Amino acid sequence: MRQPSCGRAGPRQGDGVTGATIAVVGGGITGLAAAYELSRGGNAPGIVLLEAGDRLGGKITTTEFAGVPVDCGPDAILARVPWAGELMRELGLGPQIVSPAAAGASVYARGRLRPLPEGLVRGVPSQVLPLLRSGILSPSGIARAGLDLVLPRHNHGSDPTIAQVIGGRFGLEVVDRLVGPLLSAINAGRADSLSLRATAPDIEALASGSRSLLLGLRGHRRKVPEPSSLGPLFISLRGGLERLVDRLVEELRAAGVELRTGTPVTELGRDGRRWRLDPLDRPVDGVVLTAPAFVTAPLLAEVSPVASLGLAGVVYSSVAVATLAYREAALPRPLSGSGFVVPRSEGWLMTACTFMSSKWPALHPPGRVIMRCSAGRHGDNRPAALSDDDLVDLLHGELKQAVGVTEAPVQWRVDRWDRSFPQYGPGHLARADRIDAALAVGAPGVVVTGASMRGVGIAACVRQARDAGRKVWPGALPH
Repeated sequence: MRQPSCGRAGPRQGDGVTGATIAVVGGGITGLAAAYELSRGGNAPGIVLLEAGDRLGGKITTTEFAGVPVDCGPDAILARVPWAGELMRELGLGPQIVSPAAAGASVYARGRLRPLPEGLVRGVPSQVLPLLRSGILSPSGIARAGLDLVLPRHNHGSDPTIAQVIGGRFGLEVVDRLVGPLLSAINAGRADSLSLRATAPDIEALASGSRSLLLGLRGHRRKVPEPSSLGPLFISLRGGLERLVDRLVEELRAAGVELRTGTPVTELGRDGRRWRLDPLDRPVDGVVLTAPAFVTAPLLAEVSPVASLGLAGVVYSSVAVATLAYREAALPRPLSGSGFVVPRSEGWLMTACTFMSSKWPALHPPGRVIMRCSAGRHGDNRPAALSDDDLVDLLHGELKQAVGVTEAPVQWRVDRWDRSFPQYGPGHLARADRIDAALAVGAPGVVVTGASMRGVGIAACVRQARDAGRKVWPGALPH
């Protein structure tokens, strides 16, 4: 896949129509979307984007594998929150949007793959019979889940974990085999350490307002349209998600935005009423910080110790992703659905597997099947201790159990995303509020945004980026 064409320094932009300059630190999707927001309109400031690495796009990366373009980071965008889809259409990518062909997923439970039951809302059951028929829960687990209907309301405090609330209502089997693998997967986290409010505020609101969570979810589902009428849950782009990065880079270059790769920011300080960043040779009027919290925290130590301390407290998890191509003849039967998740109690290295060739038909090269396996979550650092070869061998062994592959993969690649998944523990949203408040008072014109703050998916990062652009320079937007 073509990488964005970026040198260490693009042609220097002037100071825009207004004579002001805004610096964006970080060239992932958040930084690119923030720069794009700032560049819109007739009175946009000058914009310089600084990225420490040698490419733009962050975890969004597409490469050719087994003869087809495969995403090595995120492979889909949540479609039912509109921000990323709207951005793609603004950029002229609407005709290239595709949705998964395979519906449904499974969980590896009680010795085999079992399709997820109907009526799940973020992994939480809202219907009894599909859950009973699924075979995912043991008889005792089913009996415990049914107690949700009769248990009294319980106050879990101001910001409980996923496990505290949902486990308190349905029992730990539901948390382990359904909610944990599904709800915490995007954070590479654990249900017993993630804030329900930060990761699933809709479920938290229902749990707070209903004695029975199952009945609350059932009533909620009656008030909203059927999922089938809302369009696809996920979307991607024909040719891979890096096309979004490429288009953003093209738009930014056309708007005169200065893009610098291989340029880490090592210092942020005051310059009168403006801001000084090392290595920039001129002061700027505003700064949007989109880098990971552990990168941003030291930059704020001088100008906002409170914000710096808050960011330093954000914990990250690492994930390894192995993409494997098998001969189609190595599978005893065609793959069903889009993939499967693995509960933590199974003890597997694998946390999830995507059947790429089923989910995205364009990724089905002749005679080959492509699967993508994720390993690693908060508290499980086994992948980091394994070589790529050993990691693939172990994941292949688990695929033997799950789908019955009879031969080794004919091609594979491993991508390691170290310290890439911030953990939203209890108190995380309050911490984000404190960071914003401290910057507003002590460092006006400096904004922190991105996955370390209020959402880790691409759609959430786009939303935060565009909000940050309006915040740091509201006059840059067309009216």
